[in-house]
Amino acid sequence: MNTDEKLRQQVIEELNWDLALKADQILVQVSDGIVTLSGNVASHAERWHAEQAVAHVAGVVDLLNQIDVVLPSSHVRTDSDLVAAAVSALQWNTSLADHRVKVSVTDGWLVLSGEVDSEHQRQTAGYAVRYLQGIKGISNDIVVKAHASAQTIKTDIESAFRRKAIIDAHAIDVRVEGGEVTLSGVVGSLPERDMARLTASGTAGVQKVVDNLMVSPSGLESPGST
Repeated sequence: MNTDEKLRQQVIEELNWDLALKADQILVQVSDGIVTLSGNVASHAERWHAEQAVAHVAGVVDLLNQIDVVLPSSHVRTDSDLVAAAVSALQWNTSLADHRVKVSVTDGWLVLSGEVDSEHQRQTAGYAVRYLQGIKGISNDIVVKAHASAQTIKTDIESAFRRKAIIDAHAIDVRVEGGEVTLSGVVGSLPERDMARLTASGTAGVQKVVDNLMVSPSGLESPGST
């Protein structure tokens, strides 16, 4: 069994193990460690869980999520009902109660807009509406206010990386322009990459994170290096 086929079997096992989704309609392909998911699931939340499950399988270099959301007839909601449910979910979230996040829905696709103070709050807004029944997809167009210098942001991110056991801070280059952070370098796994991105996005003043990190299972060499 070659490496890609072995990884494919491990991904399938992980998807079947995860109780948060039904994986019987999910198709898995693997090429050079890059996993492609296709097929369909019954909710946006299941689609997200499938992506998260695969990201934590050792050996996965990257992931393409092409899964479609096909809602059961009993889960279909009107756009106006979804707007009301999303607004309520955002208002009840203590991290977002003081911010004006706007919601619109077209044919089950939910769009978030408005302004918040941090990238963490922007992501929290997306999480708050992720599990609403009837959502086919989410576009998070919320903007983060700028209120810190580039050097302060860079220093804060690098310090946070050094505090994280899962992150090799010396392997990641951090560049900041305005409120946009670019991460580059080589990490040992997708969970490490995710943690680096999450850590950067949770830093005050960060408006956007550009993830140029590469994953090498060895964590030492980039793909194609000798």
